[in-house]
Amino acid sequence: MIRDRGNIKWTAMMLPEHVQSLREALIDENKIQKPELDEQTIEEFEMTILEAMEFNTPIVLEIFENGYKNSLKGTVHYINHLKSQLILQDEKGYFHHIPFNKLINIQPE
Repeated sequence: MIRDRGNIKWTAMMLPEHVQSLREALIDENKIQKPELDEQTIEEFEMTILEAMEFNTPIVLEIFENGYKNSLKGTVHYINHLKSQLILQDEKGYFHHIPFNKLINIQPE
């Protein structure tokens, strides 16, 4: 009978730097490219934002950050044209300052 250490003998061959680079490669693999928006889509976003602000209805935003899509739900509090930001109040009452160039999609609730 062969007395082998099994997987234990192979774990010593992985340096911490190798493990870290494998984790980073896995994270980078799941990233996406930011989609380009045409003028018609941007105009639809503007109309949706203005209607949501006028009638105080909740909207769902898709935001592009660091290669990933994040969703955020809330009501439009203010539009800051000088900083090109949308200020959204979420369901818990927190305010989020979202730059227009990070918006991917806007849908009414």
